Parts: sequence; structure tokens; C-alpha cells
Amino acid sequence: METVKLSSRGQIVIPKDVRETAHLTEGMEFSVVYVDGQIRLTPVPMVEPTTYAEAAGCLYRPGRQPMSDAQQKAAIGRMLKARDDASKS
Repeated sequence: METVKLSSRGQIVIPKDVRETAHLTEGMEFSVVYVDGQIRLTPVPMVEPTTYAEAAGCLYRPGRQPMSDAQQKAAIGRMLKARDDASKS
């Protein structure tokens, strides 16, 4: 376990081996919460929100039968997961 010091400006440095293990990169944002005496940093996903208009176009294919709401949600979920996975590599 490593220790770090809090600067006069309220900053800490995350040790290099921790940054590398967690795949943290410059400019990443974190949510910070205080829970049961612990300060928890959680990386915020770096995926831009997708609008309905962007997602809706991916569902159209000539001759395709109409999809149910559940099928549409599943298709959109698969597309968003693929985009998320691609942004992590």
C-alpha cells in the first residue's frame, strides 16, 4: 500500500502503478463520494451520450420487418455497447 499527501490545493497524485493497473489516462473524470469513512474515486465513462436520432438510423434496413419495443431497445443496447467497447481500446 502506498501513501500520498494532500496538497494545499486539495490535490493528490495517484501512484503510477495504480494508474497503469486501472488504465487511467490524462483528462479522465472521476466521481468522488465519501462512504463509511472512505473516499471513493470512480472513473466516469468517457462515452458521449447518443441521441435518439443517432440511434434510430441504425435500425432501418430495406425489407426488414418492424421491431417490437423490446427488440428496438436490445438493438440500441448492442450498438451502444459496441461503441463503448471501441472507445476503451
